[in-house]
Amino acid sequence: MIKFAWNGIEWSVADFGGGVLTEDIAPHSHSKNGYELHFITGGSGILIANQKEYKLKKGDFFVTGPDIRHAQYSSENAPLTDVFIYLQKIKNKNVNIAGNTFLNKKFAFYENFDLTVPLMIFNERNNEKFGCETAVQGLMIYLLTEIARIYIPNYDFCKVKKDNLNVKRFVIIENEFLYNNQVTLHSLSEKIGVCERQTQRLLLKYYGMTFREKKMQAKIQKPQS
Repeated sequence: MIKFAWNGIEWSVADFGGGVLTEDIAPHSHSKNGYELHFITGGSGILIANQKEYKLKKGDFFVTGPDIRHAQYSSENAPLTDVFIYLQKIKNKNVNIAGNTFLNKKFAFYENFDLTVPLMIFNERNNEKFGCETAVQGLMIYLLTEIARIYIPNYDFCKVKKDNLNVKRFVIIENEFLYNNQVTLHSLSEKIGVCERQTQRLLLKYYGMTFREKKMQAKIQKPQS
């Protein structure tokens, strides 16, 4: 069983498959933690979900989450082909906006979905080459991110959070000691926006050195002209 974490949610791939839909799929619904992703790769047919009918064709994508009653019917002349991935939510903690949006969207239907990643996952699972589990984990994270971008297209998933402020300070400190021969404790403190005492604490945290020790190290490491 493949497991992976995505935006505060731990998932397992409970079932997976694809190919020609030779038989109709009778009305059914999934468990409270089940989300099935469907990617139509060819043929034609009909989806009935939430008492509404959808005509299926290549490029269609739909999600059937908990308690969504749905059924699929394949055309006799051009049977449906698809890839499906059935996910089970194991647990969730500190779920962000992307994760919550996905969990709360119990049903979704979209046309013209890029089938590249679903087909890559299908091939990885079928071929079972070395590292296929790791590859599928990474591809699933990418796939769910692409779906979340469809759900909330105007949200900036890459914006810097406040939690990353110390990371930005670390980069500034690195660059100051690397490129600024005239750096002082006062000037460095102003650059990173904290008092001199807090700057000393950060230097001890990152390097285990005081400002004076770190500056001396940087000076020694530079080649003599």
